[in-house]
Amino acid sequence: MNRRNFLIGGAAALGTATLAACGNPATLPKSMEAVRPGAGGPSRGGVLHFGLSTDPANLDPHVSTGSASDYLRQLVYNGLVQFDGAGEIVADLASEFDWADQLTYKVKLRPKVAFHDGSAMTAEDVVFSFRRMMDKETAATSGQLLDAVKSVEAADATTVVFRLTQPDVAFPFALAAPTSNVVSKRWIESGANTKTQMMGTGPFRFVERIPGVSTTFVRFEHYYEPELPYLNGIVFQPMGDDYARVTALRTATVDMIDYVPATHVGVITRNPRLQFASDRTFGFGFVGFVTSKPPFNDVRVRKAIALSINRPSVLDTALLGHGQPMDGALMSDSFARYARQLDGTMPYDPEQARFLLKQAGHEGLALPVVTTSSYSVIARPAQAMLPGLRAAGLRVELTQQEWLTFRASVAAKTFPVHSWGTAPKFGDPASLADFIGGTGTFAMNLDFQDDRIDELLAQGRQTADPGLRDEIYLEAERRALELVPMTYTVRREQGEAHYHYVKGYQHPPKGAWTAVALRRTWMEKAA
Repeated sequence: MNRRNFLIGGAAALGTATLAACGNPATLPKSMEAVRPGAGGPSRGGVLHFGLSTDPANLDPHVSTGSASDYLRQLVYNGLVQFDGAGEIVADLASEFDWADQLTYKVKLRPKVAFHDGSAMTAEDVVFSFRRMMDKETAATSGQLLDAVKSVEAADATTVVFRLTQPDVAFPFALAAPTSNVVSKRWIESGANTKTQMMGTGPFRFVERIPGVSTTFVRFEHYYEPELPYLNGIVFQPMGDDYARVTALRTATVDMIDYVPATHVGVITRNPRLQFASDRTFGFGFVGFVTSKPPFNDVRVRKAIALSINRPSVLDTALLGHGQPMDGALMSDSFARYARQLDGTMPYDPEQARFLLKQAGHEGLALPVVTTSSYSVIARPAQAMLPGLRAAGLRVELTQQEWLTFRASVAAKTFPVHSWGTAPKFGDPASLADFIGGTGTFAMNLDFQDDRIDELLAQGRQTADPGLRDEIYLEAERRALELVPMTYTVRREQGEAHYHYVKGYQHPPKGAWTAVALRRTWMEKAA
């Protein structure tokens, strides 16, 4: 879709109801494309066109279906705190936040914050939001991170108090998560469909989503930071095909894209008009085993598969070297100081793999593996590991599925083995719980639970001393490498690309993958 044709139209009013009622993509006034130079500061105006790697099907403020949905969510909603561009936790809807004691966390709210429908945000809305996240029926992405919260109450009109059952040094990370958003109690209770509608306090108002075509946002004029946002609007266009997404950027059909494929990092970085913002800290691939299904209930079989993966070859073949092999810890050494001690724990050793399979009575094992075709950063490593697996005598059958179908297959445990790519929720070893903790999202896909690992993870969350925490998490990771509920493949470089006229955007080097920098992004160009 040509961006200029998309925008041609003379709608004079920007009322959400009017625009959302249109059967075609929202026709924003052409004047919104105009960028006005700032008086000694960022320019104002313009519409940012963003090529998004997938089309988010669920817009619920508390349920993530992937990083693409988080991009949209963080424009419309705010949390109490947020990760800034450097990955540090800073204020958002909170004006003050800190521990009152080891079991009590107090938050003072900003005054005069408005929802997009004009109503005032209150402490009651905050309490309602967190109780919704803690309700298991919501299936909130941040739910597990809030499991130590005993109660959340409004102490007065501007103060919210969280009381915990035990110390939890990771609690501030839970508050900063992209899905720990504050919603309007009245709006939710009115029967709003949170999967298809959005209404928060954020810098952009939701206009409409046309499945497979676009999702459109416009500036919220009464945002609590009056100078923000600088942009008049943002239009996300789903572009699942890597080549189409990169081509759209290179031809200026869009201003920015996410998930720059490894095959095009060189093309992007060599282009003087483009900028690549990335990290090698968070994104990683893994192979997960449903440990309750024979023969994958035998640790020898799981370890044999882990030893059959030629990680350096996978990195070179699938990602052209943009990343690093993962033969040890899951957590990156950028925030887990113990991580390098585990390097080399899981080398490529097809002979030992054959020995273990023979010992377990499963020589020539048939290996059904499912992965997704939607993301090349997941699909390509899955394909690149096949030669190593076959060299160990494994008869691999790889099935590729569309993203949501793949996620459903993994959750239903339809396949005994899956190849996935994801990232820790935040840059701290406490995020291990999601992968190897008994109640973790990914661990539940594996039917995996280990009492000793759960004990260690609980100790880590309650321990403030950095050195002691390192010892605890080192033991937890070492035990996970012995039990092999999943085996890690490669840590990938992942990032976004945009034209140099797009300013203010930062890809966080730590903290978490977050798109909050789009709130402060501006453009320096003529329409």
